[in-house]
Amino acid sequence: MNYYNYFTEIEDEFVKRRGSHILISPLDWSLIETWRQRAIPLAIVLRGINASFDTYERLPRRGRKVNSLFYCQQEVEASFEQYCESRVGATQTNLEPSAGAPQASESQFSLEAVIAYLTERCEAIERLRDNSVDRYNLAETFARAARRLRDLIEGLKATGVVAPERLESDLTRTEELILEGLRESTAADEMIRMQRDAQKQLKNYKEGMGQEVYDQTMRNYLAQRLRERFVVPRLSLFYL
Repeated sequence: MNYYNYFTEIEDEFVKRRGSHILISPLDWSLIETWRQRAIPLAIVLRGINASFDTYERLPRRGRKVNSLFYCQQEVEASFEQYCESRVGATQTNLEPSAGAPQASESQFSLEAVIAYLTERCEAIERLRDNSVDRYNLAETFARAARRLRDLIEGLKATGVVAPERLESDLTRTEELILEGLRESTAADEMIRMQRDAQKQLKNYKEGMGQEVYDQTMRNYLAQRLRERFVVPRLSLFYL
C-alpha cells in the first residue's frame, strides 16, 4: 500500500475494529504521522491495530470502548520490531517501499495535477504573506516559502518530470521553514500553553511509548496546532 492512502487506511481500520464510528483526534493523527515519518509500513500498523483489538475482545470484562489509537501503540511497536528483525540481512531491492515516501504513479502524481496543486498552495502562502505585512518576520517567512514553491513549479514545467520522493523532500524542508517562522512569531507564554496541553493529552500514553516516539508525536501535535492557529496549508503530496 502506498503513502497516498497511509492515513485513511489506518483510520478506516481503527474505526472498523472499534465497531462504531468515531472521528480520531488530532493527537491520534499526530501519532500516525510519527509512524509514517519512521517509515513503519502500513501493513505493520494494521497488524498492530488488529492484534490490539483481538486482545481487547478476549478480555472478560471489557468496560468502555477503545477511544484512541494510542491503545494500539504498543502492539504496533512490537509488530514493527518483529518486522525489522525479520528483514535483517535482506537486500535493499527486496525491501517493501517506504511508508514515509510517496511512490510514483501516473494517476496519482501526474505533472498537471502536481503543478496545479503546488500553484494552489503557493497562492495560499502568498495570501498569508500579504496579510502579514504588519509582522515583518512572519511575512518574510511566507515570502521565502512562496519563492521556494515557485521555483519548484518552474522546475517541473521546465523538465516535465515528477520525482515524488525528491519533491516530497523539498516540500518537507519548506514546511520546516514555515514552522520555524510560526514558532518565532508565537508568544513564549502561548507556546508554553500549547506544550502543556500536549503533555496533558499524552500523559496517559507516555509510559507505553518510547522516548523517541513520544518526542516526535509531541512535535507533530505542536506543529499541527501552529498550522491551525495561522491557517497554514500542508504542502505534502499526501494532500494532493
